[in-house]
Order: sequence, then C-alpha cells, then structure tokens
Amino acid sequence: MPDGGLLAFHAVVVRGAVPGATCLVTGGVHGDEYEGPIAIQDLYASLDPATLAGTFVGVPIINGPAFTAGMREGGWDHQNLARIFPGSPTGTLSERIAHALTEYLVTQADFYLDMHAAGTLYATKRFSGYQLCDNATNAVQRAAAIAFGLDLVWGTTALPGRSMSSARDKAVPAIYVEMQGEGRARPEDLALARDGIQNVMRYLDMLPGEYPRNAEIAFDQSGEDAGHLQIDHLSPTSGLFVPSVQVWDAVEAGQMLGEVRHPDGTVLAAVPAMRSGRVLFLRTFPRVFSGDFLCYVIQIP
Repeated sequence: MPDGGLLAFHAVVVRGAVPGATCLVTGGVHGDEYEGPIAIQDLYASLDPATLAGTFVGVPIINGPAFTAGMREGGWDHQNLARIFPGSPTGTLSERIAHALTEYLVTQADFYLDMHAAGTLYATKRFSGYQLCDNATNAVQRAAAIAFGLDLVWGTTALPGRSMSSARDKAVPAIYVEMQGEGRARPEDLALARDGIQNVMRYLDMLPGEYPRNAEIAFDQSGEDAGHLQIDHLSPTSGLFVPSVQVWDAVEAGQMLGEVRHPDGTVLAAVPAMRSGRVLFLRTFPRVFSGDFLCYVIQIP
C-alpha cells in the first residue's frame, strides 16, 4: 500500500465432513456496506462441519482500503471495485484486489454469492440479482437467486467490470444481493442476509433443509442499461435533496420524486420521474452535487 504495508483480505473457511460444492461468499466490495460482512461472520461462527457438505469460503471484507475510508470507493485510488473486474496484478490497489479475487478465489468456487447493500448514501428495496447468460448456468443462477428468499429477483443483461462478469468469464454461476443500506446493519437485515446465504447453501445441497422455490416478483430485463442503477435520475444541480417518495412507492411518469434546494431554502430544481414504476433505489443522504445519482425507478412487467 502507499504506506508500505501489505494489502490483504481475510477469509473464513469451513470444510464439511463430506464432499460437496465450494460456495464463495464475499462482502465489503464497497467500503460502506456492512450487512454482508457481519452476516458472513455470524454464519461462519454457526456452521458445523459435521452437518456441512462441501466447503464454505467467506471473505467478510474484500475491499479493505474502501472499508478503512468508510467509502464506496477505494480510499487511495478512488476506484469503484465493482466496475473494474477482472482487474490487473500490477495495477492500482483496487485493480489488484479484483485480480486476486478473480484468479485465486472465484476460480476455486462452484458458486459465487456477492453480498451488497445500498451503502451510506442510499436505501433500496432488498433484492437478489444475476447476469443473464444463454446457457444452463442461467437456470442455476435464477434458482439460487430465488432460493435466497427475498421477494424481488431481477435478472439483467451482463454489464462489464462487475464481480458477476468476472465469475461469468470463469464459468462460475453467481448471484448478488442488495440489502437495505444507509450505512446500517439492522438486526432484521442481518437475519435476512444470514438466512439467505444458508438458503443458497441448501439449494447447493451443502446444508440440510428446505429453501424458497418461488419469489413474489421474479423477472428478466434485457438492454444495455438494465441493472445499471447509478445512471438514472441524476441531480441537475448541487444542494440539499429532499425526496417526496419512499423506497418501493409506485410512481407515474412525470411525478415529482423530490427537489434540490439551496441552503437558504430556495428550490433549485425539481426531479420528475422519467418513467412509471416503483422506487427501487433512493438517495437518503441529503447533500448532493450536480450529477449525483438520486433515484432508480424500476419497471416491473
């Protein structure tokens, strides 16, 4: 690292008494997402090798530099780790983390689960997702995303630079999960995250027990912008963003999502919905700069 120290991420591993799948679960790809890291720690502490088939490999915090900074991006190179996979062995800190995860861990996995959350600045409807592919892996990913146990499952066109794309390139089935966020680790989110990881392991025949086989809403969406949340409803100016909607509200095209105010209270800009749908992702941290992402409205078939 810039101070001469070694860069490392720490793994927790439980090998079962009988052979089975190797399930890799990561958290902390972004440094301000905490539900995944704590759920991985708690699940590791509770797993019994005697009742486990295969191997659980958990990396609670994959992005130490971003975690140290308490930011979405790396604290030294300011790169978004979830946009630069497969990385480089000789690149920036973030690029080297991406390379190490891809080449040393993903390649050893039979299945990869990447735990995310909305981070400090946002709140989201909890959902699980995966990148669409045109082979048998797609059915595995869809079933695993449903098995996690949330009521929204979303398959989208493959986007470059993600951990999911890295897994796809290595022919490893993979899903990601978004928890509520706002820089919190609420007990209900931790319980859902921990139970969800166990459900996926049940689907993989690593643990005994049943798992969900249907979700309330499960659909696929194609298109180059599908699943790219941060390009939707950008702030037209800097100031204080005051939302007029909440996560999962139904909205109509043209309806006001909120307004950006000057410090003296003057309304500088209104933010109308560009389409009808539901509020999936919403900025709840009021200070915004021009171009900051504010809201994602998802259209559900």
